[in-house]
Amino acid sequence: MSFNDKVDQMFLAAIESGSIRYQTLPVAIVPIADDAAWDELFQAAGAPAVPFWLCGISFNWATGIAAETSLLVDVGYGGVDGAAIAAATVVLTNWPVTLTAGAAAVGPDTHAPHMLPFPVKIPAASRMAARIASSPTGTLAFTDFRVILATLVGS
Repeated sequence: MSFNDKVDQMFLAAIESGSIRYQTLPVAIVPIADDAAWDELFQAAGAPAVPFWLCGISFNWATGIAAETSLLVDVGYGGVDGAAIAAATVVLTNWPVTLTAGAAAVGPDTHAPHMLPFPVKIPAASRMAARIASSPTGTLAFTDFRVILATLVGS
């Protein structure tokens, strides 16, 4: 049995126990600019006080995209608290996100959550940051970006 299979089994056991809790952070809206710079999602003090798992990402963007576009997203944890400081450990690298063309008059658009194939464990009280690592235009942005996390109740 591989390490990933063991992680999957442990996480599934936690889910089946009924003691898992999902949440999205940050609570406040955090935009992510298409400039390859890191944007802080939340500081260490705003993170869960127990170890947690990164399970996915959720975002929306302003419409006005002229053509279908693919972006590459990075998410990480650690590093010193600060708006434009890179994550010390990158756990999601070049995650592909495809945005479909839409007229500006339509208003903001949203995307179904992107769930990871299996969760990634993050140490307790870890700051998290994200960035649009690459895009063909350099002009798009997420107007609201959140991570989907899981914690064990009572841990």
